[in-house]
Amino acid sequence: MRLIPLRRTVQICLLLLLFVVPWLNQQGISLVSGTLYSFAIGPLWITDPAIGLQTLFTTRRVDLTLLLSLLLPIALALGCGRVFCGWLCPQNALSELADIVAARLKIRRTLHPAPTPKARLLLLGLLLLLATVIGLPLVSLLSAPGILSVQAAKLVYEKTVGAELALVGLIVLVELFLVRRAWCNFLCPVGTVLGVFRVRRTMKVVFSEEDGRRCTHCHACAQACQLGLDPVADHLYPQCHNCGACINACKIDQTRKPLSFQF
Repeated sequence: MRLIPLRRTVQICLLLLLFVVPWLNQQGISLVSGTLYSFAIGPLWITDPAIGLQTLFTTRRVDLTLLLSLLLPIALALGCGRVFCGWLCPQNALSELADIVAARLKIRRTLHPAPTPKARLLLLGLLLLLATVIGLPLVSLLSAPGILSVQAAKLVYEKTVGAELALVGLIVLVELFLVRRAWCNFLCPVGTVLGVFRVRRTMKVVFSEEDGRRCTHCHACAQACQLGLDPVADHLYPQCHNCGACINACKIDQTRKPLSFQF
């Protein structure tokens, strides 16, 4: 299976839904409503775990309805890893577009820090501390997918956008000229929380020892990874968001690729 065309289709459909859903709501059709902060499909509510965690810290109380709304995204993360980031997140789609533009225009980034989850974990800890101490919903203010979904709805309803969209523009510019995939690798609170929900059987990219003998060490997989990871090496997680670009880039025949998704 060619993963990239499939993933591109999913990304485009999600981006379209950001505008279609509020338009349908405007017409009185509300089977699906809400934003990527929290949305409902009929009676089923689904909340971004980062927003849910912030709410728990801000209110300092446990709400059963909120906890139930977290079950599906947490189950998805436990089963398939950070596939929301790699396949669904609208900010990731924009960052990938910026990466394509940078490659076409041969833009050389100024800084090249090594990918690490430490910066994201520290930032998340600080945001939750501030949420607890002074009640500031900073995770919401720094949730790029949430901002994009809210602004898409605002554009449909009010034919305008808010200043919050400036954060998304800043992210794109920084990633275009300074640090490749800076947001996903070092800052994003949404991806940080999703990366916490991993168990031994969570889906992951695996380099097979047996099929690895057929590897030509062309490094096409590492070059395809926009997060700057080496799929042949260990320690991909929690950085890797299972986009499958490395598997798709492998030039070995489709039936026995050294790289594959495994549980």
